[in-house]
Amino acid sequence: MPMTANGLAKLLEELGELAQVTAKKLAYFHTDEHPDGAGSLKDRMQKEMGDVSAAMTFVQQQFGLDRVAIEQRAGDKLALFQRWHADEHNGAEAFTAPASN
Repeated sequence: MPMTANGLAKLLEELGELAQVTAKKLAYFHTDEHPDGAGSLKDRMQKEMGDVSAAMTFVQQQFGLDRVAIEQRAGDKLALFQRWHADEHNGAEAFTAPASN
């Protein structure tokens, strides 16, 4: 069975699921336990990020998008995010993620 709209519908669905678990992590930043009691927010975020990554790759393939250009853009954006995060005036002290395991 073909994916709806060459994977665009699935990409949007997966993005929504990632947005939902990310919002939970923001709301419950002081704990790793999902408020529904069904597991770790970190584990759920990792799974949803993996799902989004797979959906992005599928859409990239379906539409013949340039993987190298996408990866270049991602690298540039990551460097920008890292600079912003390192800025001592960015307000990050209001939210501190626990150290990664």
